[in-house]
Amino acid sequence: MGMTPLPPVIKKMYQEKSLHDLDFFAMTDSLDWSKQGDDDLVLEPLIRYLAKWPDEVIFVFEDKMAALLHGLDRADIARRAYGSDRYFSGDAFLYARCVALVNGRAYYKKILDGQKKLDGDLEFEALLYAPAKAWARKHRKDPSDYPHLAAPSYETGSNETFWREEDLWKEQELSLGWRLSVPRDWAHESGEAGEEVFYPSEGELTVKITPFHAERAEKAAPVKVMEQAFLQSVPAGAVQIKPEGYRLPGFRARFFEQVEKGADLPVFCICAGYFAKGDLLAVNIYGRSKEECRGAMEILWTLEKK
Repeated sequence: MGMTPLPPVIKKMYQEKSLHDLDFFAMTDSLDWSKQGDDDLVLEPLIRYLAKWPDEVIFVFEDKMAALLHGLDRADIARRAYGSDRYFSGDAFLYARCVALVNGRAYYKKILDGQKKLDGDLEFEALLYAPAKAWARKHRKDPSDYPHLAAPSYETGSNETFWREEDLWKEQELSLGWRLSVPRDWAHESGEAGEEVFYPSEGELTVKITPFHAERAEKAAPVKVMEQAFLQSVPAGAVQIKPEGYRLPGFRARFFEQVEKGADLPVFCICAGYFAKGDLLAVNIYGRSKEECRGAMEILWTLEKK
């Protein structure tokens, strides 16, 4: 007795070892979200379907899943999700990318094209194990015996083309000998009051950086004078904070944060001041949340003064 004729999509997977994106998402559309809260039950229709076919079909499905996850493994997508492409959990980013796969092809494309922000607070790790569970059911074995290693790798940072350091950040020269680096996809404008303004293409995060130099009797103004100049610019009611790791050799620093009332939504603000004899660098970070502004502070790690 021969093998049961395979449906066209399955036959192509079996013979050509390939799967079109549309067909992959048609398969993940079978998930039963009425069972949300129990990942195994949500995935049951997909696992049951894959377990019907030859092993090669299961392996091809997993490889397509890996390729789609690999495609989302990009620094710009992580930055929009977490406000940083450096300080976040690689596992959390992977599990959030799984959510993009189970929300359909249109959703996935919007994330990939930058039209929609990946929600870093959501995750669906269970999707990663669906192929092994389907294979185990088919062979009545333990999923740990699953023999296939998916390719390409979907682990965070494996898509090296989109994680190269020289492509992620760009160096910016400021006035009075200051220099720092910002994410490459941030825009840059020079303000009328001498400040340099940086902001990402999406959202309302804004970073304003203003260098100052002052002298008294042809000598650099005392540190205390520069500190007082910074403190006068800090909004009334701001609370001092002491974040770790943002010091700069040769400079003292103070940091404050405050929630300001905006026209419709609150505006969170972080004020940072670096001061030494005759020099002051004032940094103001505005955003919709503390997490967003704290994430933007990572650019201060790159500060340099010639």
